[in-house]
Amino acid sequence: MAMYGALTSPSLAMLTQSSAFGTISQNITNINTGGYKSSTTRFETVLASSYDSNSDVGGVKSYRVNNIEQQGGILSSTNPNDVAINGQGFFVLNSLQDGTGDTFYSRDGAFQLKTNGTGSVTGAYREDGSIDITGNASANLITFDHDLTYLADKNDNFLQGWVSDENGVVTTTSAPESIRVDRFAFLSDARATSKAYLTGNIPATRDVAGTNAFKASVLDADGTSRTFELIFTKTANAQEWTAHINSSDSNITSATPSSGATEILNFGTSGELSPGAKLTPSITYSDGTTVTFDIDLTNLTSIGSTYIYNGFDKDGRTPGDLQSYSFDEQGYVNGTFTNGVVRPLYKLPLATFANPNALENRQFNVFSETSESGAASLREVTLGTSFGAFIPFSHEKSNVNMGVEFNNMILAQQAYNTAATVFKTVDEMTSIAASLKT
Repeated sequence: MAMYGALTSPSLAMLTQSSAFGTISQNITNINTGGYKSSTTRFETVLASSYDSNSDVGGVKSYRVNNIEQQGGILSSTNPNDVAINGQGFFVLNSLQDGTGDTFYSRDGAFQLKTNGTGSVTGAYREDGSIDITGNASANLITFDHDLTYLADKNDNFLQGWVSDENGVVTTTSAPESIRVDRFAFLSDARATSKAYLTGNIPATRDVAGTNAFKASVLDADGTSRTFELIFTKTANAQEWTAHINSSDSNITSATPSSGATEILNFGTSGELSPGAKLTPSITYSDGTTVTFDIDLTNLTSIGSTYIYNGFDKDGRTPGDLQSYSFDEQGYVNGTFTNGVVRPLYKLPLATFANPNALENRQFNVFSETSESGAASLREVTLGTSFGAFIPFSHEKSNVNMGVEFNNMILAQQAYNTAATVFKTVDEMTSIAASLKT
């Protein structure tokens, strides 16, 4: 039995080196796979009693060690869907859009667009040809279907992120959601004008009862532009003017200050108004819409004999839908809307583990947690955090070192050849012993 048991050691040695070859082959094959983490084959002694109590020959067996914590190089990209992780952590993925599927973790940040289902939209065409679906539209309504589009990895797993509210605030205690980025995924509501700024000059030399008018526009609560005319009239007093809204406009039914209830403005000897000077017009239009707003007159003067209208700046915005998006260093997915608004839509969580090398290496370059790795901790990346950061327009290369792999291949080949020689020798000895016995 001892002679036949002697075959165990070289047999195990050949098996372990074959396993090492498999690991090396897998590493080399994935050298260009983004975010791929290499593995290393290790060996441990096997006691003879593990196989045959009558044998005095042991051997070795192999086991695989993941190099998941080892950082891969960062490559720049021109693709806005690419984002790399520098440092600790993983992207969070889910196999199903609603988040009820399997959860995976990945370092491969080369994401792509994935269509998943359709949605119905009801809205109306705006003057510029875009579609208002903010709920403010009431006439000429149309209904149509559109594709729902999400960010996903190469295996069609959905990228997860914490959703942001209208003000860009993220609740990190909530469960992350699949990141949707189609045109109608988010809306930027209209905002009525609340404050405007008039810049210009009305001539100090104007005759009594002489007027100067400024035509301007503001936005109502639906984002519709509303025009009006602000008229300044010179009084008999030095550097004194009155101001009122021209209510003779056929589109205006009432306005304050009106020609009968004017605001008095005193520019003083310097030709400037007192700090904080303003008007607060309230205008009702023929369709019943009323707009009320402040006009800051800080930059309005009454000097010399030249009338100047430099501009009428205002806040407020028209409604808009999602035009584009981009990642930033803190993991925010920032959306740019057709009305010019830029705000966060989502924020990527960074999943960290107590023992990331113990994660289970699943098919297609993703990982799942194990009891040895510990549960995922979803962490928020902020400016100054040291554990990890996101790099937009980049993706992580594999951490495979070709030089190391070829060196390991040579060593494995030599070890295999040695084990094979031992096996052949023992086999020949066994054959000779068997022939002598007969």
